[in-house]
Amino acid sequence: AGVGKTRLVTEVAGSVRRRDAIVVATRCFAATRAVPLAPVADWLRSPLLRMATRRLDPVWRAEVERLVPAGDGGSVPNSGFRAKVDAWQRSRFFEGLVRAFLAVDRPVLLTVDDLQWCDKATMSWLSLLMSSRGSAPLLVIATARSEEFDTSDLAGWLDGMRAAGQAELMTLGNLSAQDAAELAKEVLGHAVGEEDLDLLMSTTSGNPFFLLEALRASSSTPGSVEPADVRGVLDDRLSRLTGPAREVIALASMVGRDFTLDLLIEASDLGEDTVVRQVDELWRRRILQEHGRGYDFAHDLLREAAYRMMSPPRRWLLHRRVAQALELLWSGHLDEVAAQLAEQYDRGGRPERALPFYERAARQAAVVFAHPEAVRFWQRCLALLGELPASSERDRRELGVLQELLPPLNAWHGYASAELEGYERRADVLGERLGLDEIRGTAAIALFATTFVQGHTAEACEWGKQALTLSGQRPELAAQAHLALAGSSLSLGLLPRADEHFQLACDLAGESDSLPIGTRTEVHARAWWAHARWLLGDEIGALAASAGAVEAARLINHPYSLTVALSYAALTQQITGNITSLCDVLAELTELCGRYDFAYYRQWAIVFTGWAQGDAAGIRSARAGIASLTHEGALARMPYWLSLIADLHHRQGNSAAEIATLDAAASIATEHDDVWWLPEVLRARAALAPSSRPDGRLEQAATLARLQSSTMLLQRCRADLDARARS
Repeated sequence: AGVGKTRLVTEVAGSVRRRDAIVVATRCFAATRAVPLAPVADWLRSPLLRMATRRLDPVWRAEVERLVPAGDGGSVPNSGFRAKVDAWQRSRFFEGLVRAFLAVDRPVLLTVDDLQWCDKATMSWLSLLMSSRGSAPLLVIATARSEEFDTSDLAGWLDGMRAAGQAELMTLGNLSAQDAAELAKEVLGHAVGEEDLDLLMSTTSGNPFFLLEALRASSSTPGSVEPADVRGVLDDRLSRLTGPAREVIALASMVGRDFTLDLLIEASDLGEDTVVRQVDELWRRRILQEHGRGYDFAHDLLREAAYRMMSPPRRWLLHRRVAQALELLWSGHLDEVAAQLAEQYDRGGRPERALPFYERAARQAAVVFAHPEAVRFWQRCLALLGELPASSERDRRELGVLQELLPPLNAWHGYASAELEGYERRADVLGERLGLDEIRGTAAIALFATTFVQGHTAEACEWGKQALTLSGQRPELAAQAHLALAGSSLSLGLLPRADEHFQLACDLAGESDSLPIGTRTEVHARAWWAHARWLLGDEIGALAASAGAVEAARLINHPYSLTVALSYAALTQQITGNITSLCDVLAELTELCGRYDFAYYRQWAIVFTGWAQGDAAGIRSARAGIASLTHEGALARMPYWLSLIADLHHRQGNSAAEIATLDAAASIATEHDDVWWLPEVLRARAALAPSSRPDGRLEQAATLARLQSSTMLLQRCRADLDARARS
């Protein structure tokens, strides 16, 4: 802080602007760091980039207008629900924003100050922008405080950007004694003595901003430079202001970002003329500077010093005044300042006023697929609700917040998140307390998905049963419940029951019926049903169900459902031995996962690709995919995944590794009740020399698996005999 980053970028921007390039500047703020894509929105509001946006095809222009509505300040359309469920649309939205910047036919320089306070969505988008290529040169220059790296996501993001060749890092240091002497001579009009220079360096460490502050302080009073600590330099400067000026500067520091004269006048007890005179004085003293259509502190360290000088009770009052002024001035466009209003009311001790604005801010974040920020706002809502007295109304409000929190949290952390599970269980408790069966049914479906992916198969089945009991007159919920029972029954080895419930799920699912995870119920059910049909000896039916799921997903043009259908199709092709078809499926699946950032199913594609590759590199790839699934806590189907690794070892002639992997697969199958593939695991294991006698628990599992294997074999034989009789 204060090392001269902004000044350096300003000089570069001026040089580039003189060469007829487009230069657009913005900055991030500590007080509103969670406002998603705020820097990108600032850039897009510049006149030349607005013109470029108008030249886009309507489909891409609509994506840009999610963030920056057309016209003068309309609200972003409230399409939050679909935005949360269809998280895959985030990729298209990001691409639309990139196209707006690449549509400019002149060199573009984008600058952003204080990147350490940037939101995650902006960082992700910048990565995409830097990997894109347009017809004209584009450069982004960002400044950040190195001392803030440890408390932000910036360091990891920068490491990734540098590794990809998308960023360079320039570290600025403090001035040397020689440079400090040169600066002092410019400011004071005369050279400083060696003793004064030593004093300057010892008190400011050569930091340019503090050097200037100390020199300005000394130039306004006779005598040599007086020693002061870093904070003291700024505190002393602000303490010399008149009483009204200190009042205005304190109020300005509460805003936490740039501000207008209207806001200061509305929030202040001072008259309009007085506020204008004080801002004029602060501008002349270089404490404030013009910024856009308003003003801002000349340096963020001055804002911090002004805020620090206020007592807690004084801050409490001024935050309330700023919030009330913002609400009045933006009465027709509250969505645009919802995050600011929420934070101001929160800091001003008005939780009942902060809550609705946190809710607005969360929904706006969802509209632009900023899942971390949406989650943060919803979690703050829960914290504020927790401070209210217990009542049924409070429970209803909490339940409403939980219902909106779960989709972005799922999209951000994945199905197996322990945090997600905790909120789902809380929703079930509240639904039971309030007697809302529909809510409990939805929560049970969500808990099925979470516990199943975590590898808790038996518990997942119980949640499916509860969902079916609670489905009542809701056919779409009944379809989801039947799918839950079908999938968990399949993993438990209860094939006839699974087959029956898959059939019911497909029959009851409506055209637009979607699971909480975002897939269409019928597509997911048909894709999964294929595995049950194969285990029951109906390979033709399995391939038909798989193909039907893929076709249905294509017809509705829903990328996430298509990704799920292709993932299950890959498994179907693998177990039926159709390697050529498997490779075709994997090519499309890998492309979809890369385009839309579907992490969970990307790992499926990686494992299958490694298995199809078949060599030592394939083993490493498949193991990497399984390791990622394990790291995410996604243990479902782990015996099956491990059997693929064992098969790779078999093809490499590594019997010891094959035996160890199959033993691990059998053990995990027993531990997690995930036995649908256990007969195949034990059949492969029986063909190998035993390395050691299995323990009693595994022997019991082996006996059960042999029974299941015999049953499955008999069913497949009967299906074959029936087919022959018909022909």
